[in-house]
Amino acid sequence: MASTLDLYIDTATGQLVEGGSVIGGALPTLTRNDSYTLRLRLLEKQTSGLYDDIDSSGATLKAGIGTIEQEPSSGSFKLAINGITSSAIPFNATAISVYTAISNNVSTVALYGSDTYGSYLLTATQPNTAMSFGSDAFTLFPTSSVLISTRRNPATGIEAQQVVKLVRNPIVYADTFTTTPTAGQVALTLLSTGTTAVNETYELTIGQDVKGGSFSLVFGPNTTTAIPVFQTALSVQNSISAGITTVTSNCSVQDNGKGGYIIAFTGRLGLTNVATELTLDASGIQFIPFKQTTLTINTAEVEDAFADAGTDTITPTLEIELTQGGTPKTVFQGDVTIRKDLITAGSTVPGARDSYYTKAETNALFVEDSNTNVDATSRVLSDGTFTSYDYANRQFIDSTGNLVVLDHSSGLSHQSALLGFYSTTLTAQPANINVVSGLINVGLIANGATYGVLPSSPRTLTTTASINFGLVNSNSTASITAAVTGCALNDIVLLGLPSAVCQGLSFFGHVTTGSVVEVDAVNATNGNITQSSQTYRITVIGY
Repeated sequence: MASTLDLYIDTATGQLVEGGSVIGGALPTLTRNDSYTLRLRLLEKQTSGLYDDIDSSGATLKAGIGTIEQEPSSGSFKLAINGITSSAIPFNATAISVYTAISNNVSTVALYGSDTYGSYLLTATQPNTAMSFGSDAFTLFPTSSVLISTRRNPATGIEAQQVVKLVRNPIVYADTFTTTPTAGQVALTLLSTGTTAVNETYELTIGQDVKGGSFSLVFGPNTTTAIPVFQTALSVQNSISAGITTVTSNCSVQDNGKGGYIIAFTGRLGLTNVATELTLDASGIQFIPFKQTTLTINTAEVEDAFADAGTDTITPTLEIELTQGGTPKTVFQGDVTIRKDLITAGSTVPGARDSYYTKAETNALFVEDSNTNVDATSRVLSDGTFTSYDYANRQFIDSTGNLVVLDHSSGLSHQSALLGFYSTTLTAQPANINVVSGLINVGLIANGATYGVLPSSPRTLTTTASINFGLVNSNSTASITAAVTGCALNDIVLLGLPSAVCQGLSFFGHVTTGSVVEVDAVNATNGNITQSSQTYRITVIGY
């Protein structure tokens, strides 16, 4: 599965720059046996803080994936000089072991550099004598190379020296980079030839490898001025109208949603076949100077790496080396994950899933034209015996098949009986109801109880009583008791007075004992007053 891998690299710091295939600073995961087009954008941060592409003219690039600078982990190698090949030398041989294997050709062998093993310094037996070893990687594992380089050339009084170093081969290696082609990155395509039904329309596409510059549009002998890329559609439309006088005010430019434009002839040029072709001059476009190569993750070294790791995923190092003016420089080195397979062997196989029902199966089981459930022709729902709901006429039907319950064709009504609460007992609408009595009458709260109308009041009681105070002497009080079942001491007593009470009298009430209220008529005048028998409303609010 080939794909493109774009890396933007800050060549000064060796860091990846956000963009391309890098998301959150991390490289994407690769898969064994896949092939990738590796494209490198080599950048350098300017004093402004912005990145600019470096001049890579004459430079060479190398890319490798592997355990960079690591030695082999097993096996042996051989050295050869003057037609004589040594015996097998272990990968982790000591200096003396290497010397023993080739003692007739060197004066000394020493471990070289900071490596524990795998790097040896060989010194010739005689000064001013050339020394040139050949090598054989033999059984080194993982696949490795024996690198031989000259440290010191022979001269009078100088013994030649060569360095032998064992290094694992890269999993993948590429040193042939080319400039990424830009053909087709900017193109003008005729979408529709003008007719009496449609306008002549072009699409100008701008690819993701474009980084700047400008383009021009040509119409017969007329050419627009340079139009910078990434302009708004309106700016491009204005540039066309200003630069091509024969098209002025007769074109429409819209954004195509992909960074390009849809250009249509309108006005006097609309709905007609425009004989003159609109063409593109893209010579002023600037492209990202990608350098690209192919990384194929199917080498023997890849297999070695997975065999050595014994896992389904390995994390080798990706290294990019840039050589300019003969000086090599590692511009990036970072871990990259390689999966053994796109689908991991041994993963749980999903169980079988039920397939979709066909229309015939669905109809038979439930939906249309099944008389045991839905009769689409008559537009009714059935419980298997009777129609339960006639949705064509918006009517509910009871368990005997009779239309007796609800009808909602115009509002909500009952066909033959009223609606009962909690049971089949029907409740008529009460007359002259208040909130509490109405709730009692319809059965939503229990009857035979009293309910307080004020916060924290346990009860509210009310009754009427006929009271005859008779003669109330001056500056005196007449008291009459009335029964109010359920009242108690300290309860609040409110009086509703009749219209025919005598002027000069005041009326008060209070609970004297359980279920008894005393009503007082107070005469605060200097004359006697006779109050006739009247009906009083007595309301008691629980304390």
